[in-house]
Amino acid sequence: MGDQKNLVVKFDDLPLHLILEILTCGWLGGVDLVCLELSCKLFRDGYELGPVNFKSLGEFAAFRLCGSNSVFVGFSDGAKDELLARCGGCWKRVLRFLQSVNESSDVVQTYSGNV
Repeated sequence: MGDQKNLVVKFDDLPLHLILEILTCGWLGGVDLVCLELSCKLFRDGYELGPVNFKSLGEFAAFRLCGSNSVFVGFSDGAKDELLARCGGCWKRVLRFLQSVNESSDVVQTYSGNV
């Protein structure tokens, strides 16, 4: 047991898919992703997904979280593009907006996803 005291696991030692799973589990918001980017180079590095380049790993996580947001899913492609443009092309801002809409609505979603 004494050896476990010195055991340190750094975030950048984890596989990328596991890091993304942690970032997109639904517990983090746009502000949290900004704080992660400010605190760690790992989250500031760019990420490429096919033809789309993301400014950072936090930006990619925000994009994925927006894609699973029930409000955002209901938007037309044009409305999604307009929202992204209004947020300066920043997915973390889009995520923060969507989360504020969810918080201010009368609809309550349980942890299991029931409305």
